[in-house]
Amino acid sequence: MNSVQRDTLHQLVFDYLRHGQNRRALALAMLLASRGSEEGGADPAALRALAVALLAVGRPGQAIEVLDRLDRAEPPAAARHLLRSRALHQLGEIEAARRAFRDYLDAPDRRVAA
Repeated sequence: MNSVQRDTLHQLVFDYLRHGQNRRALALAMLLASRGSEEGGADPAALRALAVALLAVGRPGQAIEVLDRLDRAEPPAAARHLLRSRALHQLGEIEAARRAFRDYLDAPDRRVAA
């Protein structure tokens, strides 16, 4: 899969999510993530999209597994702390979700919307 195809599928994942087509988004995100691993390692953008799609369909445990894979591939970013917080909250682990949200708030790369 070339970079144009990958970018198009990535955009389609988020378009599907935006329009409530969560299962379709998950299928495409799984395809993106699997293609990345075949081509020499995990593509961080594909793994992030997969985590978001897993949360959208109510699979927070699997989303945390994907976020753990991302943590091994690259340093945690603010958005990943926020995703982890959402996943932990869905699992009912409220204190852990609060800690992850605090990590998000303290992250140096967090952008504050004006």
